[in-house]
Amino acid sequence: MTTTATTTAPATAPVPSTTTANRAAPASGPGTGGGWHGPGWTLPIGPRGAWPRIGRGVTLLALGVGLGLGLLLSLLTGCGGRAAGWSAPDPQPSGTDPASGAFGLAGAVALMDAPAERVLLLTTDVDLNAYVQPVPIDRQVRAVALAPDRSKLFVVSAGDSGERPPAGKSAETPALTVVTASPPATRRYPLSEPFTGLALDPQGRWAVVYADSASAAFVSNPNELLLIDLDADPGAGGNPHALVLRSFGGRPQRFTFTDVLELPGGKRRLLVVETEQDVALVDLSHLELPEITIQLTSAEDTTRVQPAGVDVTDGDPGPNDARIAIRLAGDSSVVIATLAAATARDFLPEINLVDVGGVASDAAFVRTDNGALALAALIPARNAATLVDPDTGVTIDVPLPAPYQNLSLITASTAASTAATTTTTTTTTPTTTTGAADVALLWSASSAGGVAFWELGQTAGQPYRAAETVGVTSTITDVIDVGGAHPELKLLRTPQNQFYLLDLSTREASPFQTRDASVSLSVSVRGDRAWAFTPGSTELAAVDLATQHPEQMDVDRPIGGLFDIEATHADVHGAAAPAEPDAARSLVVWNPTGNGGVTIYDARATGTADAASSPTAATPPSISRRRNVSALLLEDLDAPAP
Repeated sequence: MTTTATTTAPATAPVPSTTTANRAAPASGPGTGGGWHGPGWTLPIGPRGAWPRIGRGVTLLALGVGLGLGLLLSLLTGCGGRAAGWSAPDPQPSGTDPASGAFGLAGAVALMDAPAERVLLLTTDVDLNAYVQPVPIDRQVRAVALAPDRSKLFVVSAGDSGERPPAGKSAETPALTVVTASPPATRRYPLSEPFTGLALDPQGRWAVVYADSASAAFVSNPNELLLIDLDADPGAGGNPHALVLRSFGGRPQRFTFTDVLELPGGKRRLLVVETEQDVALVDLSHLELPEITIQLTSAEDTTRVQPAGVDVTDGDPGPNDARIAIRLAGDSSVVIATLAAATARDFLPEINLVDVGGVASDAAFVRTDNGALALAALIPARNAATLVDPDTGVTIDVPLPAPYQNLSLITASTAASTAATTTTTTTTTPTTTTGAADVALLWSASSAGGVAFWELGQTAGQPYRAAETVGVTSTITDVIDVGGAHPELKLLRTPQNQFYLLDLSTREASPFQTRDASVSLSVSVRGDRAWAFTPGSTELAAVDLATQHPEQMDVDRPIGGLFDIEATHADVHGAAAPAEPDAARSLVVWNPTGNGGVTIYDARATGTADAASSPTAATPPSISRRRNVSALLLEDLDAPAP
C-alpha cells in the first residue's frame, strides 16, 4: 500500500450526537449501532448463550451482546499494529538518557545537551571533518524521539512548569520542539501540561503527547492526550488538540496510527489507543467527534481483559471492509471489529469474537489463495497457527514445526510472490486484489526454532503449505531489516555468539561468529553493509553484505552509539560533496564519556586503501582512515573540527 502523510475528509462531515434526557436507544443487531453508549444512556448487554456458535467456540457477536467468562464487549462513544514488523537497529544502547543521548538524523547526529538548553547538530564533509551547530531547546527535557524517516528530532520539555525561571531567563511553558538539521531550525508547539510521553505517526503527520508512567507531576490524568498536527502551525485551529479519553480504569499503553482507510463516511486515518482493558478509536479527520471505545472488560466481575496488540487492514475495495483485529493477553479469543456504516455516526465497529484455540502471540491480516482475506494468529503453545475467515469466524488450524511467536509479511521481498502487491507499513495490512497469496516470515524470541517461511497459497491435498525452515535452529531475539537497495536481506540476532544474514529471495542464512553474545547490530542507509559492535567497548567490525566479508575497525574510545549520515559539506579545501544521492556518507561513532566525542569514518570504506591516503576513484576509502573529535559539549564549539 502506498502511504501518504495526508488524509482526505469525507464529503459530508459526520455530526456529533446530542444528548437528550428521553432519547430512544437505536436498535441492536449486526448491521445497526447497537451497544452505542452516548452521554446520557446505555444500551443493556444481553446474555452470551442466546447467540449461535460456529466451528471451534466461535461466537458471532452483534453490537450490544455480552459475553461470559468475564469478557464483555460493548461499544461506547466517549465524551470527549500492529507494531513494526522488524526490530530497530542499534544506533545506541537502550536506556539512553534522553537529556544526554545521541540521535542519527539523515544528515546530522543530534547530540542532546539539556543542561545547556541546546541540541548540537554534528555534520560532516567528504574529508571526515566535523561541523557543529547549536540549536536552542527548552528547559527540563522529558522525552526525545526520532522521526521514523530520520528527518526530524522531537523534544518534549517541561519548561518551568509554573515555577520561577532561573535568574536572567525568561519563563518557559511546556512545549514540543521539532528540530531539523537542513537547515538547522526548530518549530515550537506550546503544551498545556508538562507531559512525559510521546508517540509519533510513522507517516509524519501527527504526534501525541501524554502523561506516561514516568510522569513526575503531583497529579496528572494519563488519559489526557494532546494531539499535534505537524502539518499545521502551532495554535492554528486549536493545535495541539486536547482529548480526554473516556476511561473505565485503564490508561494508554500503545498507540497505532492507521493508513488511510476507506470508511463509510469517506477516506481517513484513525488513531487506535490500547489501554489495559479497552481499545479506543480516534478519527484523525474529525477530532471534534468523541472517540469510540471497544470495552473488553466486563463490569460484572473483577477479571481484567487486556489487549495485547492490534492489526488493521483496509480489506477489499469499498467503504465497509476495513477491520481491526485485537489480540487478548492470556486469552484464546481474538476480537475482529469491522468498521461498518451505522446510524449514530457514519461508522461504528461490528464485533466478532473468535476462539483461535490458544493464546495468540502475534496476529496479522493476510491474503491466502486467490487473494482471500484472513487473519493469521500464531499459537506457540500448540506449535500451530490459526487462520480465521473474518466474515464467518470459521477457523483452520495449520501445524508449524516450532512454537513461533512472531510474524511479518515479506511478500514483496521474496521471489515466491511476483504478483503486484505492496509492502505493509507498521500499522496496516495492505489491500491486494491480484489473487496473490502472502508469504510470512516466522520466528521466536524465547524458544529455539530459528526462522521459517510460511506460504499462504493452496497446494494439492493440503489447504495451506506448512512452514519451510532454513536450517537456523537458534532462538531469534531480533530480525533487523537491512533496507536500502536490499529489502530482501534481514539480520537475525541470537542470544549466542553469532548472528545470521538472511536472504529472503534465495532463503539462505549465512552465519557470522562473534567474540561475545552482547553484540549490537546496525545497518547502512544504502543497505550495502552492516556494523557489529559491543556497547561500552572498542570492538567494531564492518560487514560487506555483498561479499559477506567482515573487517575489524580501529576504535580508540568506548562506543556509545554509531550513526550513518550524509556528508553534506564541502571539505576544508572547498571540494563539494558529490551530487549523486548517497555518494558520500560518514559513519559517526559516538563516545559519551567526558565532554563527548566522536570518531568519523567514511561509511563506504572497504579496507582496501592505505590508511593515510584520501579516497580517489582508484583507491576506495579505507576503514582504517578516521578522524577523532573531542570535547563536543564544551561551550561555543561552532567551528570546523581540526
